[in-house]
Amino acid sequence: MIIKYKFFSCFINRIVIFFILTIFPIITMAIVNMDALHFKDKGDSFNAAVDLMVSGSSGNSNSTKATLDAQFSWKAKKSINLAILGYQYAESNDVRSVNKAFIHYRYIYQLTDTMDWELFGQLESNEFTRLSYRGLIGTGARFSLAKSERHNAFGGLGGFYSREETEYTSGLTDDGVEEFTRANFYLLSKYKIKPTISLSNTLYYQPRMSRPSDYRALLETKFDFKINKELSFRLSLDIEHDSEPSQSIKKTDISYMTGLLFNF
Repeated sequence: MIIKYKFFSCFINRIVIFFILTIFPIITMAIVNMDALHFKDKGDSFNAAVDLMVSGSSGNSNSTKATLDAQFSWKAKKSINLAILGYQYAESNDVRSVNKAFIHYRYIYQLTDTMDWELFGQLESNEFTRLSYRGLIGTGARFSLAKSERHNAFGGLGGFYSREETEYTSGLTDDGVEEFTRANFYLLSKYKIKPTISLSNTLYYQPRMSRPSDYRALLETKFDFKINKELSFRLSLDIEHDSEPSQSIKKTDISYMTGLLFNF
C-alpha cells in the first residue's frame, strides 16, 4: 500500500510541475501551503516560519498588495501543535479588491508509525466572497503514504462541523447563518528536487454530508528556493473551487504570488 500511494503522490507532483512550467511564462505565481510543517521530523522543538509577500505600483495607477502567513509548531515525542495565521489585502486606485484572513490550529498525535489522530479548528473571513465569518472544528486520521529523505506524503480522512455567516448584499437573497457538516479528504506531498529546491502540494476535497453535490476543493502548491538556512524565495499558487458558492460569487478562485520565507 505504501508503494502504491507513493507512486500516486509522485504522479501528483509531476502533474503540478508540468502545470506550473506550462503557465509560468504567462503569469507569476506563488503558493501558500498551511501544512508544509507536517513534513518535518517529530522531536522536542519549536519552529516558526513567516512568509511575507508585498507588491505595489504608483503613477498612472496606484496599487498595493500584501500577504502575510505565519506558522508556529511545537513538537514533542508523539505530538505536534500547529498554529497558522494568514492575512491578504490589496487595493487599486484606493479601491479595496482583496481582504481576507484566517486562523488555523491543529493538534496531531502519533498512534502508530504510519497513522496519526488529528483535531483541528479554524476561523476565517473573506470580504469578496461575502463570507462574514466561518468557524469550524473537526477531527480525523492521517496516514503516512511515503517517507524518505527526498519525498514525504500523507493522506487524511475525517470530517468537521461548520458555521458560516453570509454577508447581506442588496438584491441578493442568501444572506444569513448556515450550519452543516462536511467530510474532509486530503493528500499532502513534499518532494525535494534538489538540496536547495523543494515542491509541496496539498489537495483537499470536502463534500457536504447531507448533499454531496455541494463540495469544496482546494489545491495549494509551492516552490521553495533556499537562499540560506533562514531564508527562501517562494513561488506559490492557490486554486479554490466551490460547487455552490454564494450568489454573485464565481465558483473558482485562483491566486498566485512570489515572496520570501523566513525560518527561525
